[in-house]
Amino acid sequence: MQTGSRDMPETIEIDGTYVFRRTADVVCRKVGAESILVPVRNNVGNLDFVYTLSPVAARIWELADGTRSVDAIAAELCGEYDVDEATASADVVQTLTDLAAVSLVSEVVTSR
Repeated sequence: MQTGSRDMPETIEIDGTYVFRRTADVVCRKVGAESILVPVRNNVGNLDFVYTLSPVAARIWELADGTRSVDAIAAELCGEYDVDEATASADVVQTLTDLAAVSLVSEVVTSR
């Protein structure tokens, strides 16, 4: 199996088999109850590149480790939160789409 990563186009149909990886140029810091994504290489100190995540989005960010599929992340959320599979899946897809649009995650390309 080949692996790598590629940038996501602005609009994409993400299915449950897609796997995403957090970008190495950003770290997540917890400040109180909030999780904040902060660039560590480019745009350091530029507040236009600092993102605040909801608790669910922060958990999705944590789970986007390059090994779990969208379906696996959604299943994990179902076990941790009181949410049905369809809602969890939709939340994961929307969050990963949003994060990919600003280059905070990228798809891990595998031979399908």
